[in-house]
Amino acid sequence: MSYKISGEYTSWKEAQADILTSLRDRDVAVLFSGGKDSSVLLHFLLAASEDFGFDFEVYTACFPKHRYATAEFDKLDAFWKEQGQTIRRYDAGISDDSLKTGDDPCIVCTQTRKRMLYETMNSQYTDLNNLVIVTGYTLWDLTSYSLEYLMGAVYTHPNTEEAQRSQARFMETGQRFYPLLKMPKGFCTYRPLLRYNTQDVLRIIQEASMPVLSEPCRYARYRPKRTFESYFSSRDLHFDYNRLFDFARKCLGLPSMGDYQSRGQQYFTKRKFYEP
Repeated sequence: MSYKISGEYTSWKEAQADILTSLRDRDVAVLFSGGKDSSVLLHFLLAASEDFGFDFEVYTACFPKHRYATAEFDKLDAFWKEQGQTIRRYDAGISDDSLKTGDDPCIVCTQTRKRMLYETMNSQYTDLNNLVIVTGYTLWDLTSYSLEYLMGAVYTHPNTEEAQRSQARFMETGQRFYPLLKMPKGFCTYRPLLRYNTQDVLRIIQEASMPVLSEPCRYARYRPKRTFESYFSSRDLHFDYNRLFDFARKCLGLPSMGDYQSRGQQYFTKRKFYEP
């Protein structure tokens, strides 16, 4: 590699060694948005693939188009090619005008990206049982999901539509609290960055001098976790994974790992996995 490896990498790979070793005989698909979290994820995995002897492919769902049809993403793509990693881009085949048709453009975007990635995984991998899908969710994502559920369901009258929607939403996002989920007859999901606050992510990007996609989504205000992220950042808040997980399990009724695993592959691919 021609760029500087973050000093954080050594402690990260030691903590993740057992999982990284298990990737040698698996099909590994990394979901890459070009943002700060997925860039740190790719940064770590590139180094780990050499240290632990595994290969992986990187996929980007280029939607909404205003974020990816730019010279900035081309430069980002060129940077990772210099490091020996090709980013496979997939186009939704529709324009951003589709995001203006409903009250919540994030729902349209989510459904579109989910369809794209589901079709991609099925076309690229013949044996989904051997597939590991890797994503860059971080501790700030988990904290946002917890607060969203507190305000939308726990502190809300249970018979309201909002409470029911928040309950279903937490069931969907709750599976991201688990770094590794192995379906009994399906793929694995792997989230290597769950213990990292955004301050950690930004420090790693600076140490490694990595480029990231700075083109903002025009509809970011519709996503609750972006609102929470702005508040966390303004207060320079740092969270602890163990304490958050314990709170979610004891106080929010976070489903167990076994509960999610028993749902199987189809639950995550067709309905739940690619939520925002």
